[in-house]
Amino acid sequence: MSTRPPGDSDIDLGAMTEREGHETLLPSVTRSVLSMKSYAASDLPIGALVTPPPLPAEDGAPREPQPDRPRGARSGDVIGGRYIVEGQLGRGGMGRVMRVRHQALGKVFALKLIKSAIAMNPKIREMFYREARLASALTHDNICSIVDFGQDERFGLFMVMELLDGQTVHHKIKQTGKVSPKVACDIMWQVADAVRFIHSRTIIHGDIKSENIFIVRTAAQRRLIKLLDFGLARPDLDRVDGVDGTPEYLAPERIAGQPVSPASDIYALGIVFFEMFVGHLPFHGDVTELFRQHREVTMPKPSMFVDDLDERADALIARATAKDPASRHPDVPAFMYELRALMGMLGMDHGRRRALASDGARERRELDHRLKAEAEVFGAVGLPMASCDAAGKVRVANAAFLEFLGVAGDAGGLELRDSALPEVYPTLFADLEEVATTRRSIKRAISLDEGGDRVIEAAIVLSAAPSGAEVTAGEVIIVVHPLRAMPT
Repeated sequence: MSTRPPGDSDIDLGAMTEREGHETLLPSVTRSVLSMKSYAASDLPIGALVTPPPLPAEDGAPREPQPDRPRGARSGDVIGGRYIVEGQLGRGGMGRVMRVRHQALGKVFALKLIKSAIAMNPKIREMFYREARLASALTHDNICSIVDFGQDERFGLFMVMELLDGQTVHHKIKQTGKVSPKVACDIMWQVADAVRFIHSRTIIHGDIKSENIFIVRTAAQRRLIKLLDFGLARPDLDRVDGVDGTPEYLAPERIAGQPVSPASDIYALGIVFFEMFVGHLPFHGDVTELFRQHREVTMPKPSMFVDDLDERADALIARATAKDPASRHPDVPAFMYELRALMGMLGMDHGRRRALASDGARERRELDHRLKAEAEVFGAVGLPMASCDAAGKVRVANAAFLEFLGVAGDAGGLELRDSALPEVYPTLFADLEEVATTRRSIKRAISLDEGGDRVIEAAIVLSAAPSGAEVTAGEVIIVVHPLRAMPT
């Protein structure tokens, strides 16, 4: 092997490799393993990263992993390769909602796990992925954020969402009975704003009900409402596919199999508004009886059950729940216009309070966008980068770092001790400990075999994360930088 003079530090772009559409500045482990060559230098640890092959079986063939017997997720299980189960939050007809913690980020989320017995149903799977795709694309203060979704080979379909602390409107009504008019109006205003937003994106929710409206406890003691569960949402407004939805909230035209429309959601808003004012639903009975009442029975006035309720509440709910969709509010903004008038009659200075809330929401959105931009840049940059503790447990790594080590998936649970890096960097863990303790950077160099008689010299820089960092304080940041290509 020959080396170029130390002063010649040009990066040979011809040494870049491309795998699965990702261009990297360093050779992948796969290519390094193929040639199995090793190199040496007089002053720094040098070599090719090697991943041990699967252990052979007695007949010489690689062992295949044996699947575990299927069972429900329990505390300590890992779902999707990155979410550690910490407990159960709830259970429903479709499955369970688990409290989970992301292995790399350390952040807590709620994870919806669909029952394996029904997850194989094509319609259920279609609804699941439709909900996940639609909800993950929506950003609004009053919509529960979906951050991830997929399928775990062992536990099935899962969806990850922000963890909310509070209770649904349905549970609140069960516990306390009817909701005071001012509180009901405040809840309805926020729900309607969320529905207005999704309608502006040509999406219809399809299953608005008190169980899908969540009251969040906030540190500022401000009532924050989140709209949940987009399982029946759809982007095509003229679709006809039978009767979907919850019978107690289903519009008459949907019962008759008519196309979904914004009017269907407005009807459900009217039912929920009545339910909050009165403390129970307007129609009762089995499904057949419920459908008959939705089609034929006049909606009762909430003022029949609530003393001194402003007549505007009766008028608003009557119009929203009209049997003929054409007689309802033409859109959600029109519904909100009447709601604002009702709130004014109740002495609610809603406009000013919402303006203040919007300022705070704008600041949160700006911060959220800045953090997302930083994460996107980190993930896409071509230089391998990661953060780990002094023992070599990786918290976060970008795609280039995982490519560099030849690791599939994400950084969740990755231990540098299990990689081939210590073989070519014998002082790795001593250096990690020193950087974490002294907070002084350390630079090392290695030479990596790219195959085809080509070698790339690369620098590895270890530096201490800022002491004021919220998540990575005390950890070590690793950056790998190509220096030059060397002919052999």
